[in-house]
Amino acid sequence: MGGPSTMTEQDLRRLLDVVSPAATASPGPELPEQVLIGLAELIPCAAVDFFVMDTRRAEVLCAQELVLQDLPADDDEADALFFDAYWECAACSSPELLGNHAEVITWHDFYTEREFERLKMAEYFRRVGIWHELLVCLPPRGGYERRLMLTRDASDSPFTERDRLLLTLLRPHLASTRDRIEAERRTVPELTPRQLELLHRVARGDTNRQIGRELGLSEGTVRKHLENIYRRLEVRSRTEAVAVVGPRLAG
Repeated sequence: MGGPSTMTEQDLRRLLDVVSPAATASPGPELPEQVLIGLAELIPCAAVDFFVMDTRRAEVLCAQELVLQDLPADDDEADALFFDAYWECAACSSPELLGNHAEVITWHDFYTEREFERLKMAEYFRRVGIWHELLVCLPPRGGYERRLMLTRDASDSPFTERDRLLLTLLRPHLASTRDRIEAERRTVPELTPRQLELLHRVARGDTNRQIGRELGLSEGTVRKHLENIYRRLEVRSRTEAVAVVGPRLAG
């Protein structure tokens, strides 16, 4: 990754706008929406994505995307391709393998253009319409990887050292904002021990039938329990429920 690393006074003003009280307090499913908008204004890009994933189970637990250009939509096949390529691509897996989540990285740090083109991750990038990326790894929580990624398509220029520096300065604020959101979710509402027990089995991938067999419940009763959990947590799916209470399940 090259390009100038000098920040301007305008850069600093926009950086402060990204983490201002008004921006960090704005609503958003996983991060405040105004924070993602501010990032895109600070560092022009095709999209800003935040996601929490369980790489052991090859599953994205929750995600939020701000798309600024026309890009192909992700689908199950694209997600499967990403996880199939994940461990081979050092730009993706090295923070997890080495326990180093403090640096802002890109695949240009690890590969030449020709080397990257031979990776399966390059196939995934082409499929979803991106080519350049800048990855911010937040400290993992509950065994889950938490990442923010800015992307550009192949017709655009790579990200610069100036872009990396700005995200490096922002990273602690992004982490504390996400920590606050997760803390608020952990405190309310409380689930009963039985509901947590059931969600623990959901998190490990058990079907309703398997859960019912293990707990001595009918499949319909398990489904009813899950519906009650969804209402209490104000979520709509198994994946969202696990993402909300993940740290408690891991503990």
